[in-house]
Amino acid sequence: MRSAKPSADQTALPAVILGTAVWVVALVLLSVRGSVTPPQEGVWWWGAALIGALSGAIGLPFLVRRRARMAAGKRADQTPA
Repeated sequence: MRSAKPSADQTALPAVILGTAVWVVALVLLSVRGSVTPPQEGVWWWGAALIGALSGAIGLPFLVRRRARMAAGKRADQTPA
């Protein structure tokens, strides 16, 4: 018997979308705010925002595909034999 509570796999996509969007906004704001040349203090924030946005962008297609496969498996389990 399955619980009614959604698994972490089912709820991860909205969190990753939100996190990626926040990192993209941070990257844009940091890029507009000033130069990212090494002598400036705080350059590492730009790098952190870039890595956050890239990791989210890489993870999103994986999670979308995984969610679709899970939904297809659930539908196959529910079809009458």
